[in-house]
Amino acid sequence: MRDAASEGRTRVGLIAVILVLFVVFAAFRFALYTLERVYGISIPYPDITLTLIYALIALAGIWILGHTIQATASPLIGTKAASSARRIVTAALVLVTVFATLVNLHIDITGYLVSLGITAVVIGLAAQSTIGNLVAGMLVLISKPFRKGDYIRVNITGGPIEGTIDEISFLRSRMFTNDGVSISVPNTVMLTTPISNFTVYERRPIILAISLERKVSADDFRDKVEAALKNRVVEGETRVYVKGLDEKSMHIELWIPVATQNFLKERSLIVNSVKELCQRKGINLKQIELQS
Repeated sequence: MRDAASEGRTRVGLIAVILVLFVVFAAFRFALYTLERVYGISIPYPDITLTLIYALIALAGIWILGHTIQATASPLIGTKAASSARRIVTAALVLVTVFATLVNLHIDITGYLVSLGITAVVIGLAAQSTIGNLVAGMLVLISKPFRKGDYIRVNITGGPIEGTIDEISFLRSRMFTNDGVSISVPNTVMLTTPISNFTVYERRPIILAISLERKVSADDFRDKVEAALKNRVVEGETRVYVKGLDEKSMHIELWIPVATQNFLKERSLIVNSVKELCQRKGINLKQIELQS
């Protein structure tokens, strides 16, 4: 399930930062008004002094905002990704603050902006792949198709990758497969490839493709399976769908819902339970295959 509490903390933290900055700015303006109107004290070089003080307040707010983002985003995207987000947001806002301060001080920065634009174009051409992954990583973090701890399947060409998300960074997402292998997938792949997220819901069906003798009743077989699995962690109604018939066989799909967190453990146990059931009841089990 999605971490609603963490999202709530993020909103509260950002609102708190805005309120703190507003209070600091209001207190500063009140202090200036008191000095000038009550005590008759004028600050020297008011334009320069006020601009620099506003810049310091902005930098303090940026520092608070960055650490608020890191603290509230860590449970959602991991510590490293949250730290990277803080650095990027902080660097961008500091750059904006510096340029705004220089403009308010009437310092011509046109040449610097042109040079910065040319440099950005050169870097962009030289690092298209990296920038593409960076943008894709931001979109993944915003759209949230998966989060840290989710069990997903990335349906890439050549064979899907299935495992648990361990870390989401701005360039790559790392996941652990069922056989203990750590795989880093570029975020451009994660954004453009269909992804199956099995952790969104608390229950997930185990689907078995089974071939039985044609004379076997599908409903009777389902009842026998339910009785055999009464001590297993089944999270709902067991269902049977007839997929086809031939001269001697009936082909069915058996759907058994289990808790998502127990899926891998229960899957192999349920397959063995169905096999043992057929042996005990004298049911000719011709084929059994996992569909999920």
